Amino acid sequence: MRLFLLGLLALSLVMVRPAATHEIGDSQVVIELGEGSWSARIVTAPTAFINRLEQAEKQEPGRDFTKGTAAAKLAELSPDLPRHLNIRIDGKAVAATMVVEQLLMPADQSQPSFLVLRAEGTLPPEAGTMSWQFDLLEGQYALLLGGQVHWVEGSVATGPLSLRPGPPPTLMQVVGQYVHLGFIHIVPDGPDHVLFVLGLVLLTTRLRPLLVQVTAFTLAHCLTLALALNGVIDLPAPVVEPLIALSIAYVAVENIFAHRMTPWRPALVFGFGLLHGLGFAGVLTELGLPAKDQTAALIAFNIGIEAGQLAVIAIAYFLLLHWFKDRAWFRARITIPASALIAIVGLYWTAERVLVG
Repeated sequence: MRLFLLGLLALSLVMVRPAATHEIGDSQVVIELGEGSWSARIVTAPTAFINRLEQAEKQEPGRDFTKGTAAAKLAELSPDLPRHLNIRIDGKAVAATMVVEQLLMPADQSQPSFLVLRAEGTLPPEAGTMSWQFDLLEGQYALLLGGQVHWVEGSVATGPLSLRPGPPPTLMQVVGQYVHLGFIHIVPDGPDHVLFVLGLVLLTTRLRPLLVQVTAFTLAHCLTLALALNGVIDLPAPVVEPLIALSIAYVAVENIFAHRMTPWRPALVFGFGLLHGLGFAGVLTELGLPAKDQTAALIAFNIGIEAGQLAVIAIAYFLLLHWFKDRAWFRARITIPASALIAIVGLYWTAERVLVG
């Protein structure tokens, strides 16, 4: 029991981090091949990127930037960019140049901000493979090369990628890819969604009412995910993200004052699921759907999300609820302290996401 609370405390402290917790799709790389040369267009979020660059160059990260201060910092540090890029052609390291091509940071924070970098290098005539590593990117992002989409794990180097056009992915490959992307958006890249699900588990220790809430949450986020991707609903992330954080805090606070699941709890969870669905839609919009098999990819992404949520529930149930849920002290020693920790993190995220945007 104490070990669980210490673990949740440690998890909460780790989760108290910058507001942008949805890391999938934060960046994208498109590599184009020419006669004797290659070029890469890197699109990423400017503030997070500059903070990582400052840390890599042993500077104190500035965290918040206006367009003017961001441009000045990039001008100062741009000569150091190429040494963070590791390109290998047929296994051999090659030199590359890198410049800042575009910086967009609108004064209206509801509008998207992005930074575009351009990297270039030579390409031998008979080159067959290229490996890519850029240690200033975080989260999983798409790398497009030779008509193929490769998913890269942050600063990790890829294996050799073929420079020859390959066959398009099969339906099963698309499904497997998007199930994986949906799952990792919950575990490990969705700490806010994990805390929301844990908030449901802590009050509803019986499996059947817990599944009722999870089903309501699932139906809601599937609905808004589909509507948002079809352009029916469009709310900016600076509005959606604080509300998602606030939903976590609300559920946790309700756990402290309610002794059992209230009749309106599933409806409330459904409403919060609509919000979380908009968060999922923002991620999937950045990831993009394949030109072919879009419906299959959307369904697969939802399946991955559900698998991630069920994994969280299964771990919590079999490590905690299965053994202790019927003990008289469970509520006083587990539900209330754990919910208080979750509420603190949720409120912290809410304030941070409102202030940072």
